[in-house]
Amino acid sequence: MKGSLCLLCTVQCPVDFIMDVSVYRIIQETVKEKIADFDKTVELAIAKFPQEQVSTLRSIIAQEYQKFIKANFKNSHSSESRRKLYRKFVSELQEGGDPGIIIRLAVSSKTSPSLAARIIIEEYLKEQSSDVQCTEAKSDTALRLRVSQLLKNHALIQDCDLAYEILLAKVKDHSYGPLAEAIKHSIGEEHEQKIKDSLNSLGIPFSDEHVLRSRGYDKTPDVKLEVPVAVNGKIINWIESKALFGDFESHEGYLRDQFWSYWNRFGSGLVIYWFGYIKQLDNNTEAGILLTDSFPTDIVVYNPDKVPSAVEISAFPAKK
Repeated sequence: MKGSLCLLCTVQCPVDFIMDVSVYRIIQETVKEKIADFDKTVELAIAKFPQEQVSTLRSIIAQEYQKFIKANFKNSHSSESRRKLYRKFVSELQEGGDPGIIIRLAVSSKTSPSLAARIIIEEYLKEQSSDVQCTEAKSDTALRLRVSQLLKNHALIQDCDLAYEILLAKVKDHSYGPLAEAIKHSIGEEHEQKIKDSLNSLGIPFSDEHVLRSRGYDKTPDVKLEVPVAVNGKIINWIESKALFGDFESHEGYLRDQFWSYWNRFGSGLVIYWFGYIKQLDNNTEAGILLTDSFPTDIVVYNPDKVPSAVEISAFPAKK
């Protein structure tokens, strides 16, 4: 499973996650109103679209949030903006501001809490000229490594107030930072395992991406079936798991970078967007790439016992 993921609930409901593009556009425009604050955007979307699954809404919001952060990255991470952010943080901390200073500054600065935390740690290290490890870090590379180390393990930060603020920022960030990445990876692994468990229960042999890479393949689907199956009358040779909502941008990228490569190597296959997708994206079925939002229940498995033997075939009356 590749690609960026959002932090979603892991309980799947037996509902239809496929969304018409008109509904998607309305949701997309609505969530942009408060997109700088992820949690408030989720609350807004749930209130306005109660008919939609929360996991689907969260995935759409995560995608729009990441677009927002990337669009503002150059401005929010300029040298002047970085220094301004750090000065605001130190000032509010000295004035006894409520916990969550970095989180609030991230919203106003149009960046994410973990990215803001990274900036503050870096500026803090630059300021601490007496910090031995910072003094030794004469190169930008060494400084970045030290920042990453402290962001990953805030317990190494000597300033307890700063350490606590870094912790809160990591916990609050739904898209960036070590905690978010760990959770996204876990969700991705969980949904890949669902596919493997379902295939094992059906007795369908397969090779996963680790086995395929050991055979020398560079681009590999999550699962390559050893014997093809049929789904909705279409032959399936491989299955790819995507624990996110399939929108235009992500799907086009996956087609270009992954799906067509799998198709060239292994033939037709199936993509599962576990948190739904835009209905109009499912336009490559005849070409050999099927989309679904759950593991299919109408799988036709090859059964050699039902294939007539040579003796049985020879017993058929010859056509005149």
